[in-house]
Amino acid sequence: MKELETHGSFELPVETYTDNCVIFRSLYNHWHKEMEIICIDQGSGLARLNRETLRLKEGDLLIVNSGVLHGIKSDSRHILYYRSVVFDLSFLAGPAGDLCQEKVISLLMENRAEFTHLITRSHENYGNIFHLFCEIHQCHKDKPPFYYMKLKGLFYGLFYEMLAGNYIITTDAEQNRNLLSIKKVLDYISAHYREPLSVKELSGLSNYSEFYFMKLFKQYTGKTAAAYLNDYRLEKAKSLLLHTDASVTDIALDVGFNNTSYFIKKFQEANQLSPHKFRKKMS
Repeated sequence: MKELETHGSFELPVETYTDNCVIFRSLYNHWHKEMEIICIDQGSGLARLNRETLRLKEGDLLIVNSGVLHGIKSDSRHILYYRSVVFDLSFLAGPAGDLCQEKVISLLMENRAEFTHLITRSHENYGNIFHLFCEIHQCHKDKPPFYYMKLKGLFYGLFYEMLAGNYIITTDAEQNRNLLSIKKVLDYISAHYREPLSVKELSGLSNYSEFYFMKLFKQYTGKTAAAYLNDYRLEKAKSLLLHTDASVTDIALDVGFNNTSYFIKKFQEANQLSPHKFRKKMS
């Protein structure tokens, strides 16, 4: 689904976060027009960026390019803790004819090129890139006088190190078209997950045959459409369990399950806890 949250402000479209996957083990598939850089501080897990699945460990830097469909799942025994920087490329844009704009920024903004998705300690320039990420995160957090000037310089330095390490590739036009179709379906699921939904209905939205749609959907999400819908409903149920006093039956119906017993079974399979125990433990 498309993320609607605003990151930063119009004047300074940059935001930093420090978070973990203690309660929500999965950060569900979503995208935003901003770029995001995620540093894994502790734990391990999996990331999915478009059709690519990546194993994450401490120290890794995950690069989420503009518009990329992405999600993270933490290992249950090694919970992920991470820092991230989310920023709109307009912060670094220049006027027409500007060399940085024409050679790099515009390519990234128009999805004609993207940075490599994962940089680990074994990669060239890792130390410089990691150091610049930490400086960006700390600068935005501390906000010293004229920090916005320093931030822009640090971002340009980071991009330079990425380019010097040859961590930029051209994108595939067909992949971009396929991605748009899958995004359209995920947006529809996000808006209508409470309602009965069928694979036939979802494939009709994609303008592909049902067979090709099912194949494409699994490539981009790692799940069948039915499994994705079930898991999405279960994640929505978690929020209701934590932030409302509604009964388990009411929550099951609210998120699209028409059978409470089935909801409890699937919830326990996914979380190793019943809805009642989850609410009691996490509240």
